[in-house]
Amino acid sequence: MPRVFHGWWIVAVAFAAQAVTIGLTIIPFGLFTSPLVDEFGLSIAEVQFGVSAFLLVMAGASAAVGPLLDRHSIRSLMTLGSVILSVSFLGMSVAKEPWQLWILFGLGSAFGVALAGPLAATTVIAKWFDEKRGLAVGVAAMGPHAGGFLFTPLAGAWIADFGWRETLQIFAGIAIFIAPLAWIAVRNSPDEVGQSVDGLASAPENLEANSDEGGWTVSEILHNRNFWALALVIGIVFGIGGGWGANAPRFGEDLGYSVQHISILIGIAAGLGVPGTLLFGYLADRFDNGWLIRIVISMQIISFMTLASQPGEALFTGAILFFGFAGGGLLPTYASFIGRLFGPSSFGSVMGLAGLVGLPFVTLAPIVAGAVRDSSGSYAGALIVFAISLALGVAGLSLVRAQPAQGR
Repeated sequence: MPRVFHGWWIVAVAFAAQAVTIGLTIIPFGLFTSPLVDEFGLSIAEVQFGVSAFLLVMAGASAAVGPLLDRHSIRSLMTLGSVILSVSFLGMSVAKEPWQLWILFGLGSAFGVALAGPLAATTVIAKWFDEKRGLAVGVAAMGPHAGGFLFTPLAGAWIADFGWRETLQIFAGIAIFIAPLAWIAVRNSPDEVGQSVDGLASAPENLEANSDEGGWTVSEILHNRNFWALALVIGIVFGIGGGWGANAPRFGEDLGYSVQHISILIGIAAGLGVPGTLLFGYLADRFDNGWLIRIVISMQIISFMTLASQPGEALFTGAILFFGFAGGGLLPTYASFIGRLFGPSSFGSVMGLAGLVGLPFVTLAPIVAGAVRDSSGSYAGALIVFAISLALGVAGLSLVRAQPAQGR
């Protein structure tokens, strides 16, 4: 009987790690806005400072973590990240001042996610898959959406029934489970278990790694036009996505919906990212990645313009769900594009440095959206700015050359 390719166990753990790290942080964060406003007397913009700090530190840490993932034990780093995330949740549950929350969430949780979340998951998969990389990343990238689908409605119910502090304690108990999974299953490369990339009997001759043996240096990456064009575009998209996710529950409350209703709707939208991820992961192995990213961003633009009109229930629900489906397509196409342009040996470094480039966008988007709401009483202006920014991102992709770049 043929031995099961260990790469698919890697994908399973990557799925679980992303479900927990993202499903317990960015996706449900907005549900804590009203409780924190009520308990600490904060403005919405002040609450959003927490998510901005989280995204800022996560992106900054990723620039340092990326090279570590390319050169050191990924399972050790993911295990450490799981522990840090769990301890941070516990600390937040007993915080007495807002600044304590921002430090624990914006520093501790963010660093834990940088170590155990999407960057680690996609980096290790890139080292195990070549021809099936888009599919493998797509399957693993369903994790955040599955996590959002599962944990967001539960978080809404837990906050209502037990309180926000007790909900964070539950989060801590869930987060720690990634540590043993990563330690048992994750290995840096197929040769550590006597297998080859994609589970083939021998390594394929056209492996991208053959053309970038040893990987790209940081200097080569930073002097490459493809890197800057792609990093700026993805920085805009991820930043706006984070800004919207942090403010979406309050936007729903402004339209008259309860927190429980919004949490269920956001959970369903996150769940729709699962088929979106599968579809675009499948397409990423077969079609031009740049055009697939353009399609995903265009779908998000349509959603924002619809929401900016403050529509009735049917269109509101449809726009939220459409955005969730589109969001599922971003990571597998982006990861596949990095692999094609730079090769798997430099995957972690490129993705980490790209996160650093996106710092201004991920930092400002949540706060700007909250400030617009505080000053105008509406999110409409912020949503229009989001849509225009995404349109500029689509235009910026024209600067990326489709052929694999040569770094040496």
